[in-house]
Amino acid sequence: MEYEQLKAMLESHCCTQCEAPLSLIWDGKTSEYALVCGTDRSHQGYKSLGSASQAIARGQGDKLLGKGGQTDMEKQLARATHPMSMLPLKDLGSNNDLTGAQVASLVQWAESLGLKAYLGHVCLYYGKPYRTIDGLYYTLATRKTPVAVGTRPLSEAERASYMISEGAYAWLAEGWLDTTKIPTTGLGIVTREETEAKSEKKPEHFRAPIAHDHPQRMAEKRAEWQLLRKLVPLEEKEGD
Repeated sequence: MEYEQLKAMLESHCCTQCEAPLSLIWDGKTSEYALVCGTDRSHQGYKSLGSASQAIARGQGDKLLGKGGQTDMEKQLARATHPMSMLPLKDLGSNNDLTGAQVASLVQWAESLGLKAYLGHVCLYYGKPYRTIDGLYYTLATRKTPVAVGTRPLSEAERASYMISEGAYAWLAEGWLDTTKIPTTGLGIVTREETEAKSEKKPEHFRAPIAHDHPQRMAEKRAEWQLLRKLVPLEEKEGD
């Protein structure tokens, strides 16, 4: 990753293991710049800081507001009678409006999983229901021993090992149980073709504008989602 990109991430990411601010150093072993924990360089991985609302959606309100903060915020939102603006109203794949029956089914499905549709925990993608990253993090946060998830771009050696094409963006998501790294990982890739493809209906627009504008973050989120789905499996396959 380029120096300027890493420098920008000092403001948007923190250490996975202790949530301390990051430092940007020159790694003599790899001859590359690298992000490390500003408190303890033995710590591995970093994660996106996210927003206050995202922390609540991911079940991390106690860290933000103190003990009981998550429960209090959820009770407040529940008393808000779930205005329609807080529920999923569009299919994220087709961008079509959801019918009332589809919204009701999605809410019911979320509740059966212990999730909250009004916190953005579920979505419809080309007509099929899926848990979102926030929903997966929320489930992970309710466990007695939640896994800490960190992300990072692949090194040059790893890119060669995974046979990542030139110009593609590739990130790896890793997990830690306490201070021990677990073997399960998630890989997220955004290809150059994906960032440059134009819409067939509107050639003046990009087919995937988010991938075009924020390819690094898109690859990072894909890696997170792949790892989280492995850590929080469903008995019934999503999308069925």
